[in-house]
Amino acid sequence: MREREKKRDKWGMRGSGRTYTVHLGPSSRGRIGRCWASDGKSELDLSDNDGCSLQRAGEVWGDFEVLRDAGGTTFLSHIKAWAFPTSNEVNIFCNLHVCNDCTQTVCRNRRRRVPPVVTNFRARDNYAPPIPVSMISYRLLVILLSLLTWSSSARKFTVHRLKPKTKSDVDFLQDLLINDVKLDFWKSPTQPGNEVHVMVDDAAEPELIRSLDERNITHSVMIDDVQKVIIDQKRQHDKLKSQLRLNDWREGKIHFALAQYHSFADVINYLNALALTYPERVSVQPIGTTHEGRQIPLIKITNKRIAGPKKGIWIDGGIHAREWVSPATVLYFIHMLVTQYDKDPQVQQFVDNIEWYIVPLLNPDGYEYSRSSSDPEIRLWRKNRSPPKCIQQSTGLFTAPRTICCQGVDLNRNFDWYFGQVGSSTDPCSEIYQGEYAFSEPETASVRDFLQRHKVHTFLTFHSYSQILMYPFGHQIRTYSSDINDLRSTALSASSQLQRMFGTTYKVGTGADTLYPASGGSEDWAKGKAQVKYSYLFELRPEEQVWDGFLLSENQIMPTARETWEAVKVIASQTLALPVVARAPQRLRQCVDRDALCASWAQSGACSSWPEMMQRCPVSCGLCLK
Repeated sequence: MREREKKRDKWGMRGSGRTYTVHLGPSSRGRIGRCWASDGKSELDLSDNDGCSLQRAGEVWGDFEVLRDAGGTTFLSHIKAWAFPTSNEVNIFCNLHVCNDCTQTVCRNRRRRVPPVVTNFRARDNYAPPIPVSMISYRLLVILLSLLTWSSSARKFTVHRLKPKTKSDVDFLQDLLINDVKLDFWKSPTQPGNEVHVMVDDAAEPELIRSLDERNITHSVMIDDVQKVIIDQKRQHDKLKSQLRLNDWREGKIHFALAQYHSFADVINYLNALALTYPERVSVQPIGTTHEGRQIPLIKITNKRIAGPKKGIWIDGGIHAREWVSPATVLYFIHMLVTQYDKDPQVQQFVDNIEWYIVPLLNPDGYEYSRSSSDPEIRLWRKNRSPPKCIQQSTGLFTAPRTICCQGVDLNRNFDWYFGQVGSSTDPCSEIYQGEYAFSEPETASVRDFLQRHKVHTFLTFHSYSQILMYPFGHQIRTYSSDINDLRSTALSASSQLQRMFGTTYKVGTGADTLYPASGGSEDWAKGKAQVKYSYLFELRPEEQVWDGFLLSENQIMPTARETWEAVKVIASQTLALPVVARAPQRLRQCVDRDALCASWAQSGACSSWPEMMQRCPVSCGLCLK
């Protein structure tokens, strides 16, 4: 361990004099690549249940030395490991031992359950720096590490484009959407003539095609090999990520590539860097903790020096794990609000008079899981990562039912708005599994709890794909709020302004009218239960005819973000035009100030500028009714 890297971690250990061993074995799903780190002396586990994270495919650090003997081949390299749960970095020299025929074994065996080919990584602090090695050996190690986490799936996945012609065709496909867990609908059936995109593996594909042919539903292959597309995009990402591009942003020590899909750790670091650089306008706080222990970050953007009642706008992205362009777009909004304050008078007006509550990644567990493999089942993961739920499934009249367990809840079916009534499923293996009850998930409960504590006038949630701007209500066709004319007029203005940038067209309407009825959505709950004035759901690029769907290329991030920001500005301007209504006093169960400084804070105007103070200082803020 290098002298400069001796840091005390959460357990009070220091790097000096320790031997760190990184073990490698099959993952819980039977794939190669699960690893975990332990301290060689105390055997203290330094990882969480999912294991530590070594370098991802193609990200080998530095040069390395190759040693060959009768026992096999050893690679010496400088590898970066992460000690969970603190995310402290442990930089170690690793001894990577590989069996003689490992590459042949991996290349020959394409089955899912493959024995580990790497016996161990052993790191010691007394290794000399590695020496350069030939490019052939470098590529060998890159290929090996790539195979560990990005090996071929046991099944081939294909995306089919369907064209229902009649209402009966649509009903049939909607029944498959709700009840057939073997199919993953990228674009749902809506009405005759509208395209439907569905992913299926090679085992279920013949049955799907036979059913479509029996009903004369037109179909064609849209993506022949989904995993190949995923791997190609990963290679392109790795090739470009080290290059400074026009859409990268630098200020002081902050560098953030806006035109890339980032890890959750990158997002957290970026938000924290903004808060440190712009403390007068930016603060970051967690609003909840996920099943896997990740904190859900919220960034608040407003001019803290301007007191008085302000409008509130909520923005969230990434509620569905596979929709990567959503958080990337929301991060662009954050960038514009923070960095353009001194350059754009309209942005200055927004930040001075609005409290922006932005959650760029509402589903960090699912998002990180979708980044962990090229397996289409993982990359196209939709739900969160809640613990497995089990059901008894009958396979026949004379056979005993079998127990099936599946993981995850569709968070956009888990809100308390006609929960579980339509467009969702009680089957935990379904992509649209609604959960056991409304707000059963920490992610959705965090949204509810935050909006109950803060006055929000506008609620914007970002998804992909299909290019639709939706307003409530989505649980039933031709069902609207009393202010539908205002909601629709604002949506049409926003979509028109969006179109001016690059000519991108959006449909406008309710989810039920433009797609299909579905209950439990966040934008419906925000309007119907949280009483938010403007509530919208954006389905971002691409449009339905474009083949890449959820696998939108990184070169589409900036066009998507820039045009959508134009729409957000229209909605923000409408929000500013709303009359300011002071928060009404309310009866609280424990109406007492919880801090000795509450009185002075209230005199300084903190009650109106910081809603958190209303909860901490209800007496001084005048929230207690006598």
